[in-house]
Amino acid sequence: MKNIFFDLYGTLIDIQTDENHLFFWEKLTKKWKKYHDYTPTEFKNQYLSICLRLEKTKEEIDLLDAFAELLNVDKDLAEKFARDFRQYSTKYLRLYPGVKDLLKKLKKKGYGLYVLSNAQTSFTIPELKKLKIFHYFNDIAISSEYGVKKPNPEFFLQAIKKFNLSISTLIMIGNDYECDILSARKLGIKSIFIQSNLTPQHDSKDYELGFNSERLLKKIEEL
Repeated sequence: MKNIFFDLYGTLIDIQTDENHLFFWEKLTKKWKKYHDYTPTEFKNQYLSICLRLEKTKEEIDLLDAFAELLNVDKDLAEKFARDFRQYSTKYLRLYPGVKDLLKKLKKKGYGLYVLSNAQTSFTIPELKKLKIFHYFNDIAISSEYGVKKPNPEFFLQAIKKFNLSISTLIMIGNDYECDILSARKLGIKSIFIQSNLTPQHDSKDYELGFNSERLLKKIEEL
């Protein structure tokens, strides 16, 4: 049986966020002012300072640790803050056309479907459920839980071990050539590169232009 690692943002999910706009920090400051005495600018600067310090200890941090320290609250309140943080900073969140159709067809054909994403669990799991695709996946690997992120091969290897998969059965599908495609190929994993509106600049011409469920299904079956 073939198994597929899907990147999420820029591959299956189209998203735009803005965490730099002052209005975003003003909303957070007002909503959570009982837990701090920061101005919006101080709130933002303190958050960035905590993240920078935590990032010195490991490659990928869990923002819940930063949120808990920022507000001096427990994990439950940090998770509530995470929901507001993501909601207020998100301009739009949507699936690329054809995503559900492809996942449904792959599932019906017996493919194992997995997520391998540089992301935050506190953001991503609720968004997968909101977009109604969470149930299609056999399991999910999110970098904030692993402490490493793509293109580090250790992220791939840890997920492969945890999910008890064989490299020979895997296909990686992603929109970032360096993080998703090159990393996978170096490990001997077959791959499909999707160029989307969120794809970084790259030199490769080996790509699928945009998400097309029929083309992708054909290409997956050919690998």
